[in-house]
Amino acid sequence: MEFTLPVFSVQGHPEQRRDPRRSVRKAVTLCMMVADKAGLASGQVIDMTTRGCGLRLTKPLRRGQYLTLKVSPNDWTASVLCDLVKVQWVEEDRTGVAFLSLSLENEHRLHQLCGHRLVFEFED
Repeated sequence: MEFTLPVFSVQGHPEQRRDPRRSVRKAVTLCMMVADKAGLASGQVIDMTTRGCGLRLTKPLRRGQYLTLKVSPNDWTASVLCDLVKVQWVEEDRTGVAFLSLSLENEHRLHQLCGHRLVFEFED
């Protein structure tokens, strides 16, 4: 789903700008760890969609980088493993990742962690 948002120019005339997000973002506060060839980094999941999430990290990442992501509530009791995510954007200490590989079981766990606020659209 793509949205068109009105943006006003300097002269006060509306211009059209497209928002490429396909899913609505839900604010969350979850612990996370990412792993890549260079090692581990920890941080926080700050928002979630059905296709990815926003992260705040202790380690800088690069756009296009592939990672494994582990998400959990603050007590680490109900972890969710996202086998493969891809870094879509990086801005200071924040990063956006897209889910590329997530098992059906972990999809359900993630849904439970987010308080049943997400409706997943993954296709097999």
